[in-house]
Amino acid sequence: MQTKPVQQQSPGLGRYADGTIPIAHPPAEATVFESKERFQRLVERSADSVAMVDCEMRYLSVSRRWETDCGFGGGEVIGRSHWELFPNLPEYWQQNARACLAGVLEYSEFVVWRSTGSVAGQIGGAVGTSVKWVFRPWKNSSGAIGGLILFASEIAEDFAETNCYKKFSSDVKSKQLETRPQLTQIALDNAADTMFFTSSDGHICYANKAACHVFGYSESELLNLTVSDIDSQLSASDWIEHWEQLKQQSNLTFETTYKTKDGATFPVEVKVNYLEYGGCEYRCAIARDISARQAAEVALLEAKEQLQAVLDAVPGLVSWVSSDLRYLGVNRHLANAYQMPAELFAGQKVGFLETSPKFNDLVYDFFAIPEKKTSQEVTASIRGENKTYLIVAQKYQKSTAAVFVGLDITESKQSLVALQESEERLRQQAAKLEQTLLVLQQTQTQLIQTEKMSSLGQLVAGIAHEINNPVSFISGNVSHATGYIEELLRAIDVYQKHYPHPVPEIQELMEELDLEFIKKDLPKLLNSMKVGSERIRDVVRSLRLFSRTDEAEMKTADIHEGLDSTVLILQNRLQAKGGRPGINLIKEYGNLPRVRCYAGQLNQVFMHLLTNAIDALEEGGRNPEKYGTIQNQSFLSSGGSGAETFHPEIRIRTEVVGESEVAIAISDNGPGMTEEVLGCIFEPLFTTKPPATSTGLGLAISQHLVEKHGGELHCVSRPGQGTELIIKIAIGND
Repeated sequence: MQTKPVQQQSPGLGRYADGTIPIAHPPAEATVFESKERFQRLVERSADSVAMVDCEMRYLSVSRRWETDCGFGGGEVIGRSHWELFPNLPEYWQQNARACLAGVLEYSEFVVWRSTGSVAGQIGGAVGTSVKWVFRPWKNSSGAIGGLILFASEIAEDFAETNCYKKFSSDVKSKQLETRPQLTQIALDNAADTMFFTSSDGHICYANKAACHVFGYSESELLNLTVSDIDSQLSASDWIEHWEQLKQQSNLTFETTYKTKDGATFPVEVKVNYLEYGGCEYRCAIARDISARQAAEVALLEAKEQLQAVLDAVPGLVSWVSSDLRYLGVNRHLANAYQMPAELFAGQKVGFLETSPKFNDLVYDFFAIPEKKTSQEVTASIRGENKTYLIVAQKYQKSTAAVFVGLDITESKQSLVALQESEERLRQQAAKLEQTLLVLQQTQTQLIQTEKMSSLGQLVAGIAHEINNPVSFISGNVSHATGYIEELLRAIDVYQKHYPHPVPEIQELMEELDLEFIKKDLPKLLNSMKVGSERIRDVVRSLRLFSRTDEAEMKTADIHEGLDSTVLILQNRLQAKGGRPGINLIKEYGNLPRVRCYAGQLNQVFMHLLTNAIDALEEGGRNPEKYGTIQNQSFLSSGGSGAETFHPEIRIRTEVVGESEVAIAISDNGPGMTEEVLGCIFEPLFTTKPPATSTGLGLAISQHLVEKHGGELHCVSRPGQGTELIIKIAIGND
């Protein structure tokens, strides 16, 4: 198609008299041998809408006008494909561009309609105004085509209504018709598959480049051959039958073997079509080498056989199923299990045997979820025998199929159940043995405590009895002696009154005896003897109350009386000694009713708890930095609030809890205990004291005696915050 001469336009483009806009042609450098860099500079500096692409239609440079018109700024198009930026271009665009790149066309120009907007929007093909495009190849310094120069220019709207534009449009279509045969010839010659035409007598009349390359002949040599010369399975005698069949069916597809010039053969798939042109008949053959495909098929068959052998060797039931829930195949173990040929499973619906509903459910559910793998235990009936299988499933081929492998775990399942039952029996036996051992330990502790307290009670009772008799004798006679002495002193006073001047011997004796001092001190002496005897009597009474040897049954008792008797026995240990200050004992007794209990046993508990508290404070006395603070934060509401720092002290608090219980709390401000020690204090024989000073049975015995009363004993302690032991027992009724 011819265009009008280009008129110089600067800086923009004017219009011709007919209203058309002159099209800027590529610079002359595009048709000579120039470097790529020079073309790029020319394009970038151009005032027109110009772009430069390589042979793959990737942008190398663009002008500013191009970026503005196309709506791509900042160099974002460089390196990107033209077809990527403009995906909606007509097919003939690509054909013409390839023809220009192949050197078939010197240039190509055509019009694309648009609606409004930039060139990028114009290329969409909408009805309205239009843009004219021009493609021209550019060549590098070696003379080879390096790519295309693209020009785009807008055509005025009224141009589309003029006869001139109609002529222009007609010329464009004519140009496309002229280039179409050329494009067809290029496509045939450069096709990747072997293509050749033969006449009705079987002689080859056309062969493309691929045919010459494959067969090893030149084009002229191939044109002197017949089809039978290259097709080893189509002899000259078979040609007539083949030709008639082709004419009847118009096209055929078959596989054969082709023979090259050097005698080598290779398999091909041939598609032939019957053609009529110019009054002559032709056979168009397109052949594709299928050596690789056949090799792949052979390899696939071998792989399939190998896979089948592997699956048959798997000691389990293997099946593969399609997503339409039909069997694709099974291994020999599964087929033998159901005594059926493996081939009969193919195509059958899963569940056709009706022997394993759970397996059917597993298959249905597996294809209904997106997961690729699953495993589940399934029970199936094999030859009338129920067996348990571990089914492992895996999808493949984009989840359109799945393989299921079932391993017989019936025996292992039974063994596991038997093992679990055996372990359960052993656990029960171990629990019984542990309970028996605990009972034995408690019994042993109880026996030791009973024997210990029995001996101690008898000893205390005997000592108390032996002490009580002489003390009673002394206490009873002190009053008589006091009366006698008072009478004697009164008689002496009478003598001194009537005989104021005794003989020298009596006077000397009175001075030697210091009679006046004796008269003043002797009543005091007798009073001290009386107080001492009463103190001894109180101690003896406390010992008898503490031992309670005469009380073998539960009776109501005064808890405070038992606490006081225990404190009295331990009074000596509360006094200052060994550099430790005296222990301050604070009693905070509530209004307790008489409690039904074994009074002697509770006294033993009080003795152990108070003894431990004294031991802890003595330890704190040896290490003053370990002194803690008594924390009045237990359930006992009385006794002050908050934590205060004290000198060594023991606090005893009692109160009624609820309506049916009493609580006794014994706390100290000693060093306290760690959580590890706190968890072991009630274990028999556990002690943190030297073995020579403790048996480790005190708290264990105390807990046992409290539990014997149906109560509970628990301890609250932290390092540096002292210790509190709390006893709770029921009040009980007579």
